[in-house]
Amino acid sequence: MGCNCLNKKTEDDNEINNIDDEQEKKSEPEIQNNLDLNEYDNVLLTEKNEKNEQEEEITNLESNIQNENEQQSNKFNTKALDLINQIRKDPPSYSQKILDNIQYITNENGKKIFKKKVKVLLNRGEDAFKVAANILKNTSPMDELILKPQIVIPLPETEDEIHDNKMLRNKVERIRENHNINVYFKNMIKNPEVAVLLLIVDDSANNPGKKRNAILNPEYKKIGLDSKFLGSVFISHFSFSK
Repeated sequence: MGCNCLNKKTEDDNEINNIDDEQEKKSEPEIQNNLDLNEYDNVLLTEKNEKNEQEEEITNLESNIQNENEQQSNKFNTKALDLINQIRKDPPSYSQKILDNIQYITNENGKKIFKKKVKVLLNRGEDAFKVAANILKNTSPMDELILKPQIVIPLPETEDEIHDNKMLRNKVERIRENHNINVYFKNMIKNPEVAVLLLIVDDSANNPGKKRNAILNPEYKKIGLDSKFLGSVFISHFSFSK
């Protein structure tokens, strides 16, 4: 018998090709699925990176605001103490400055307002400025106050606490017992020049002159001074001790 080897080889080749085709077809969906998964992973990674960048941007913004607030608070503390000690060393020289600021007192809807970088409601207005100027004109120089962090009255932690007199009173009493604080008061004006001016004028409805008397008391040798921002609210604490 003759052997039809050519036909046999062709059949074998066709069978091999069919097997290869089947394997290739079988592997195509798996490869495609892998591509889809990789693409999905890439999308998730991109979204995660974008979220991380946004969170980092917010964190950096909050950090920048906090740093800026701390810088402003430190600037207020340094400038306010410097102004107070300048006044104590030479009270009469500050007398004219008080009189010069009378021009910033206005009348709005029947209310006396001091309007210079900030609007502050006054009690007596011009009369209070003249009284303060006259007192400083006749006050003798005295020693500078020394900053003592130990007598600083703790600042509020929240805006609500600013108005919680009971909580604040408890803090004051604890510090007073330990460090013999003689006088304490708070200020909410963030410009140090204006804040010190109005503390010296002290045109308040309750206990007018109390703050000025503390600043100009020659028996007081120590001052506690600190400030901070609570959101948009600025607050500083002044305390004095012998």
